[in-house]
Formats: sequence, C-alpha cells, structure tokens
Amino acid sequence: MEFEYFKYPEKFAFLTDGPMPCSVCLDIKICFDAGGYPGMNDIECICASCLKAGKLIDLDIEPNMILDDGSEAAKTITYKTPSLPTWQDTVWPTIDGKHPVFECIASKQDFINKQEFLGCFVEDSQSKKDVEWLWDSLPDKKLNSYKEGGDVSVYLFSLENQKYWVWDAN
Repeated sequence: MEFEYFKYPEKFAFLTDGPMPCSVCLDIKICFDAGGYPGMNDIECICASCLKAGKLIDLDIEPNMILDDGSEAAKTITYKTPSLPTWQDTVWPTIDGKHPVFECIASKQDFINKQEFLGCFVEDSQSKKDVEWLWDSLPDKKLNSYKEGGDVSVYLFSLENQKYWVWDAN
C-alpha cells in the first residue's frame, strides 16, 4: 500500500480486522475501515485500489479534512488518502501552501529533544507555550501502530526534510 501523503498506512491507518468485501468494488481483502469517514454517503470499508483511484469523490465521502486550495494535492489528501488515525476531526496541516506527508504517531524517539519537538509544532489557535506539557505525555519508545498510542496523540508530518506535528486527545 503506497500513498503519496501517508507513509505507513499498514501501521497507522484504520484497517478492517480481516478481509472484507470493499464497499465499492466488492473485492474481498483487508480494507480501510471507512465507518468514520464523513460525507453525504456511508460505506463500511474501501480497498486501497478504490481509495487511490478516487472512488470516494463521486460518493462525496472525505476521509481527511484539509483547507481546499483547489490544488491536486488537496484533492488527493481529501479523497484519495487514508484517514488520519484521530479521535476528532483533525485538519491536515498546510505549511506555507504546501502539503506534508503523514509519517506516524510520534514518540520522544522521533525528536532529538524537547526543543526540537516544540520547534516542529504547527501553531494555530495554540502557541508552543500552550503545548509544552505534551512532551511529557509522548511515549518513550517508537510506536509501531496507532494501537500502541495513548489518550493523547501527536501526528508527525514531514515536508522537505522538516518535521511538523499537530495533536489530538481522546
């Protein structure tokens, strides 16, 4: 499974527990769990091929929220990329008009130290000072799956060899 804006879908995307018929093409395989995908229609799951092909566009289902700047990248992230493994509707960040790749749910091992961690925060309605406490809530060891995360998740993105992150809490 390869997606331009989602590095490790097999580890960090919500997948079905076993093979299921894709709600779009009916092929039986491990699919993305689409039960939480918002939109005008509801489907149970979608296979990687149908997702990458943009089959959710006609169904008006958006796995991800992003500022729609009319770019092909925004369309790809909105309709053709697995959903971020979030509890809330977390918006995909845009950095200086560019769209980063989702890497993983972060741990302390993804950063050199607390200063680097804070320097990578995508400020919006919160400042770096508001989120300093998150450093202490990060897992100490690298996560291999979204299932290893806790009640607070830091979503690590990369763009042009720079790290960025946003966060969410259960």
